[in-house]
Amino acid sequence: MSGRSGGKRLLRSYAALLAWPFVKLGLAVIPQSWRTLVVPTDEPHAEAVGPDPDRVLVLGPGKSMGFGVNSHELGLGGHLARQLAVLTKRGCSVDIVSDPSMSLADTRVAVSWAHLERFDALVLTLGGTDILRIRSHFVWRRDVTALLDAVQESGGGALPTSVLGIAPADDVLSLPSFLLRIVNMNIAKLNTITEEQCNARAGVTFVPATAPSDDQRVPFESRTYEHWARELAPAIAVKLAHVAVPPATSELVNENQRVFDGSALATKEVSATLTAIMNSARVMFGTSGAAVTFHDQEAHWFTSTSGVGDMRREEAGAFCSSAFTTRGLVVLEDTMNDPRFADHPWVVRGPRIRFYAGYPISAANGHIIGAVCVFDTGPRTFDSSHESLLRELALRTESAIQRH
Repeated sequence: MSGRSGGKRLLRSYAALLAWPFVKLGLAVIPQSWRTLVVPTDEPHAEAVGPDPDRVLVLGPGKSMGFGVNSHELGLGGHLARQLAVLTKRGCSVDIVSDPSMSLADTRVAVSWAHLERFDALVLTLGGTDILRIRSHFVWRRDVTALLDAVQESGGGALPTSVLGIAPADDVLSLPSFLLRIVNMNIAKLNTITEEQCNARAGVTFVPATAPSDDQRVPFESRTYEHWARELAPAIAVKLAHVAVPPATSELVNENQRVFDGSALATKEVSATLTAIMNSARVMFGTSGAAVTFHDQEAHWFTSTSGVGDMRREEAGAFCSSAFTTRGLVVLEDTMNDPRFADHPWVVRGPRIRFYAGYPISAANGHIIGAVCVFDTGPRTFDSSHESLLRELALRTESAIQRH
């Protein structure tokens, strides 16, 4: 039986080699879907607010690049920073080095000049141009070994390293189905070799690039990056050293009370930061409007708004009070279907808001004093992968105010 199965594997290898010229022809003449995917235009960096932040480097093609999302906050780097911050109870700063044309050999070169001693953990993503050609399995094993050797040498032999495997190519390559099967068979073999090499080394973890659901397709979108970050984060968090987070002092609490009497909100630095957070929320969520809001016991007011017209203070309460009194995400996917809001002035006239999502902003003493909100003029489904992003924007708001 073993001889027969070995013969089948050999036949499959020959079939792949014979089919590869047709794969190359298809790639050349058929418009490729990956070329139409959006990519982040912001700085290749993501950060989750918290004390004593860990530094993580995400390096490699494709998945590191953030294909399919318009911001690294919605890509692998952003989701990973937020997942790690939740697990470690510390901040996390993620730097991203990526290029869609990077090969395994290019990644090894990048490792050599990345100054890995500056980082607490490393995430390598594989794929790129390596999936566009048949790689000898012997050569792939040799190159993976050389890459991991370079990491060990540059990182002092103790850098926690995770390797995210190659995803099936269904959503990035446009090819006839029989040729796509050949490509995916080759990807599966490369992943098997990579996993074997990772398992043979202490401190290196291999994580398959699986689909976020039972579907076999792996779409390049925010929920997929969140899924991969959830798979990567636990092993990384375990390897990062634990530190004690100092409790808030009474001095900080008193200062926080001063901040939220309105004086700190009026400073130029805080105002600029809140405006940047609000604009980021609008762009990242793709909504027609966004706001950073605050309130006291007698009134609600908007500190920063974008794209939602004139929002008078007396009309603010019904929308925002739910976020102000809830310690988690508040979502109204269609305000017309909620009797509490169907007759609200913002729904029936003015900005005509049909979608709302908000995450509360807390003072150092735990009191909820505001929210980061996004709005839209049409109903929409809230992507659960975006909850951590809205939470992070709320944390950034808290941090910006507490610093002044």
